[in-house]
Amino acid sequence: WDPACLAQEYACRPSENSIEVNEHKCVLPSDVAISSVTIRNTSGRKRRLHFIAWTVQESTPSKGQSWLTNTAFDKRELAFLKHFKPDGSPELEVACVFGVSKGPTSHSINLSEGPAPAPLWSHTPFNETFENSRLPNENKTTGVTNDGMMFMAIHSSFSLRPSSEESIVAGIAVSPSLSEAKQNLRVALGQKDGIELSRMSWKDHFGGVPSFECSDEYLTRYYWYRWYGLRLNTIYGGEGNYEYPAVCEGIGYFRAPISYSAQCHMLENRWMHEPELAQGSLQTFIENQRDDGGFRGYIDLKYYRQDMFYHANWGNALLRLNEVHPSPQFLESVYTGLKRYAGYFDRERDEEVSGLYDIDNHYETGQEYMHRYTAVDPNADKDNWGEVFRLKGVDVTVYIYELKRALARVAETLGKAEDTELWTIEADKIKSAILTQMWDPRIEMFFDVDPKTGKQTRVKAATCFYPYFTDIVDQSHLAGLKRHLLSPKEFWTPFPVPSTSVDDETFSATPEWKGKRMNCPWNGRVWPMTNSHIAEALATCAIRFNDSSLRNKSAEFIAKFIRTMFFDGDPRRPNCFEHYNPFNGKPSMYRGIDDYQHSWVNDLIIKYVCGIRPEEFSVTIDPFPFGLKSMHIDHVLIRGHELKVQLNGNRFTVWLDGKRHVEGKLGAPVQIQL
Repeated sequence: WDPACLAQEYACRPSENSIEVNEHKCVLPSDVAISSVTIRNTSGRKRRLHFIAWTVQESTPSKGQSWLTNTAFDKRELAFLKHFKPDGSPELEVACVFGVSKGPTSHSINLSEGPAPAPLWSHTPFNETFENSRLPNENKTTGVTNDGMMFMAIHSSFSLRPSSEESIVAGIAVSPSLSEAKQNLRVALGQKDGIELSRMSWKDHFGGVPSFECSDEYLTRYYWYRWYGLRLNTIYGGEGNYEYPAVCEGIGYFRAPISYSAQCHMLENRWMHEPELAQGSLQTFIENQRDDGGFRGYIDLKYYRQDMFYHANWGNALLRLNEVHPSPQFLESVYTGLKRYAGYFDRERDEEVSGLYDIDNHYETGQEYMHRYTAVDPNADKDNWGEVFRLKGVDVTVYIYELKRALARVAETLGKAEDTELWTIEADKIKSAILTQMWDPRIEMFFDVDPKTGKQTRVKAATCFYPYFTDIVDQSHLAGLKRHLLSPKEFWTPFPVPSTSVDDETFSATPEWKGKRMNCPWNGRVWPMTNSHIAEALATCAIRFNDSSLRNKSAEFIAKFIRTMFFDGDPRRPNCFEHYNPFNGKPSMYRGIDDYQHSWVNDLIIKYVCGIRPEEFSVTIDPFPFGLKSMHIDHVLIRGHELKVQLNGNRFTVWLDGKRHVEGKLGAPVQIQL
């Protein structure tokens, strides 16, 4: 396996050991899945072979959720329209065209009762109807009822001379229209080597990001695995509600732009040589913004879900993107939308005008089943969107502080002096509210606030550390960070950090809430999303307060965080699941959701392992102490300049625009004006 292609070799029956079969499978950028099969005749006699490509599709028109129409064979390809209509959603029609590279000899379409069988030839209707070296050329799409499984097959035959080989390609194209699907399939099947198109596409992708390697195999492997995952989940825009390119949160149900994770995609994809994908992750939500100014939580292709909403740190992501790819035009294009978004929070999420902002239900933070919510309402874990309870959240309030601080910077860039002053005043109000209402100087921790009583909940959650990745905190808050975050009895577990403190009454290392295993519990599991924030909190404080102990802990934490996301600690097998066990690191494999993109890792690697931290008019080179023997990163594009950094032991060298620029050593940051 590699990102471009899955290769398989087949062992034939002993009686057929003169035949060798190899298969290469991939999905092309044109949304054509192809399977290229090479068959070699190693015998000394001519062999006649039959190649049958088949598919089975559920078609249950009586249920009105998934059915097929226009199923037909036109002497060249087999085409059909697949219709989807999940509950409460409008119908979506998808055109599919199925074919093979060698002219078909026969075909068959058969409706069958029952659920989908295992993908075995012996379980198909064709196992009995393939006679006299042909399929029966049937088109049986109806029966005593029209519900069932639609089996479709295309057959080609050819001869192989002694010691010769032949390749044949099967493919299926998926598009909005049959004409487009047919065109894409014919182009793919007409290639001399269609698999090479996939290899070229992936090579172009990996060539469009900084190249990185180091002496720690886990860091190197995960860096490239993350770039694979980001592209795997990318949609390129231009259809339906997807006008701009964006990254989906994950596979399966999560194959859509989701506001909770879009901030992560902006932070990571800002390191791509072109900014469009990072920019599109914000533009997608502004283009589909609600009338009240809120962002939709989940954007479907053809319709809008009315209730879903997720909180996110849009302001920080916007500033970080602009540091790498500055664009006043882009800032201007998103300014009004973000201004409306901030207005929504002031109007709907802070009725007390306190400077602290509300969480209304446990889904909208992306952090379900957690003591921080049941502390204000025992029914907070019920399955409801909308306003179920009210909680002034540390995380949500920090996000709006960061947003208003970013809007002040953007307004200044755009020459909006009055707006700059207004946003600065409003951000300062939030900062003051966090310090006076959420900070407990005795316990030395930030806490959520119950708006009904005005009192802190005193529930220790990982989100309580979020002010530490901002300029809200000062030197006096550092003791609390070290006291709680670095305590093995609270958050510094073998695989840190749990979403809820170990000493909390609801804590569970296994994914259980109130005795039941849940899909997404936040009462003790380790979530990569939270870990990304915690890494920023540690590193930001280490830098702001020149704290060498926190620099060491930052490196230790990031290394542990990344090592958690490997099967059995095997550096050849990276993964990214939704959550992990804080004591043994076991992932939530039972969920079936891997390659999940609601965290940021490569941004951490580039900023802290490689030490490249862009600012508005400069870049600081300051690798953290990861204990590396060597590290090399090249083709880093920042503000139109190209950087390369090479580390050997405790010394590093920086190249700027192809020329050796400066040398330095660990612990002594170097600043370069750009």
